[in-house]
Amino acid sequence: MKLSSDKEVAMKSLRFLNTFLLCVHIIFFLFFGWNRITIMTIMNMFSIITYAAGFWLIKKQKTNYYIIVIFLEIMIHMFLSVLCTGEGCGFQLYFIGCAAIIFYADYFSMRLAKRHIGGIAMSVCSAVLYFISLRIARGRGAIYPIGEGTQNSLMTMNSMAVFIVCIYFYSMLTSIANYYEEELSRQANHDKLTGLVNRFYLIDHLQQVYDEGRMKDYWLAIVDIDDFKMINDRFGHNCGDFVLKSMTSIIESCCGDLTACRWGGEEFVMVGAMAGGLEAETAILETVRKTVAEREFVYDGNRIKLTITIGAAPYTDHQTIDEWISAADEKLYAGKHSGKNRIVI
Repeated sequence: MKLSSDKEVAMKSLRFLNTFLLCVHIIFFLFFGWNRITIMTIMNMFSIITYAAGFWLIKKQKTNYYIIVIFLEIMIHMFLSVLCTGEGCGFQLYFIGCAAIIFYADYFSMRLAKRHIGGIAMSVCSAVLYFISLRIARGRGAIYPIGEGTQNSLMTMNSMAVFIVCIYFYSMLTSIANYYEEELSRQANHDKLTGLVNRFYLIDHLQQVYDEGRMKDYWLAIVDIDDFKMINDRFGHNCGDFVLKSMTSIIESCCGDLTACRWGGEEFVMVGAMAGGLEAETAILETVRKTVAEREFVYDGNRIKLTITIGAAPYTDHQTIDEWISAADEKLYAGKHSGKNRIVI
């Protein structure tokens, strides 16, 4: 999820919130007007204007100003609502629901603007107003007494509204947390340049296969680009990165069901079960070697010829993972010192 995506998610959430609250306040305006609760009728006129202006603030991406404005509107509106109608109508519940909005907004404020909006302080303020409004309402009673049936209807409606807000924003936070957990896991297990799995992931994967006793027919090949340092020295590291990504494409296109890994530097690993044994393994590795040797790599007008050397070893009983990898590495070493551009099995 890039910065632009974060902004898109934040703006979408704020538009949902603003639309939802605008609709709620229109209903409140009609209800309070019908029941001649003058204070709240006037208050909701200002609320409707506030949320209409909220769309402009969201469009201009003035998210911090928007959150502060709606926070103040909710606090004032709900405080007056409890005083006017009493606690039986459930307007005090919005103080609780406001916490979900505040911390969701605080999260995105940190990601997009690198600063907090004071989520804890705002939530504490909401809690304080919650208890103060209840204390006053219980001590003095409602300014505009409402029938029990109407109170029950309002309590139901307000409870549903608060649940909708909480469910929406907590579910969004959960989705975001899951996404970034998966993204961090992917980044930890994959090489950033090539997109292949890295050696840490591969070793863990092989250890799991080993522990489960599924190593039968497994082969491991270490692929090394010959004289790669010369490419970096002569053409630059950007060219070296181009070569590594090109090698990745070749290996992925040839390895079939095998797992390809960026082992480190200019080395790659291909590993997996090969039911065809030595003949099948040799055929795949020779395809990779030959493809690289025959291809002309063109970078910034430079035509580059490459070769690779491959050391491969089958898994044998009672080997540890480290011993198996070392066996393939020894074959690679032998190939490097016997002319390069070859496969040693």
